[in-house]
Amino acid sequence: MQDLLNEINDRFPVRNSGEQKAAFRAWAAERAQKAGHTVREENNGSHVNLVIGDPDRAKVIFTAHCDTPRRSFQPNLMLPVCAPLRYAYLFAVIAPMLAVSIFGGWLAQRALGEGVSLFVRRITMLAVYTALYVGLFFFLLHGPANRHNKNDNTSGTAAVLTLAERLPAGGKAAWILFDDEEKGKKGSKAFAAAHPEIKAGTLVVNMDCVGNGTCFLASVSDGARNDPAFPALEKALTGIDALIFPAAQASMNSDHRNFDRGVGLCACLPSRLAKWYVPRIHTVRDTVASWENIDTLAAALEGFAWEI
Repeated sequence: MQDLLNEINDRFPVRNSGEQKAAFRAWAAERAQKAGHTVREENNGSHVNLVIGDPDRAKVIFTAHCDTPRRSFQPNLMLPVCAPLRYAYLFAVIAPMLAVSIFGGWLAQRALGEGVSLFVRRITMLAVYTALYVGLFFFLLHGPANRHNKNDNTSGTAAVLTLAERLPAGGKAAWILFDDEEKGKKGSKAFAAAHPEIKAGTLVVNMDCVGNGTCFLASVSDGARNDPAFPALEKALTGIDALIFPAAQASMNSDHRNFDRGVGLCACLPSRLAKWYVPRIHTVRDTVASWENIDTLAAALEGFAWEI
């Protein structure tokens, strides 16, 4: 089977701008059509999702986000099963932004001098603080393009397209490549709002950062666990030694969270402190992902799709 992971990484390393994403969608649509599937673009304003097959009739929808993140000044470290360390890390990301913003506001009001009223100085301090904090946060979402996105989320995108090419048209599966996950899961949020029956009643298996890790980890919502197809999915994941957690015990902030029957899949590395983690994403070091991971996961999910 062709290595789609490296082909996408070589041909479409950055998928940020409208033109970049459109070029990738056209290429992906052509591949899916050659495999016999119907394909459409679903445009929800500024978010364009690529829909393969018929999600309205599917028993399972395999998904991933195909947009790539901006380069960040610190890695977006995923710590799915260690909540205390995850919150500590979030604080470590936010604290410098707060410190810079507060210090900038203080300097601004000091620069006005004692001759300016207290009210004006306080308003100035608040305005500068707010502008700095919003600006830094904007940089996290809209900073310079990162050309290294092999795990996040070229790996998940490759897994979805691999499954689409291995499974037949008109079967029990459909596939969606979501837009703008990196801007707050906006593509999947718009799709869920436009398709409330799918949001509430269809099993959605989302793959995000599945290329760099020695073990797969699944975060399973209560709705997904009660889906009739879940026992077959659990069997398939157990067959590749995946770790399966209720969503309350394993946090993955990705597109599956916009669906009542969502399952999130990632690949993790072991850690003594955090148990399991996903490194390097949102940085220039996101260059490590394994085609063997994609192939293994796709084979397991292919078997699951045939069984339901």
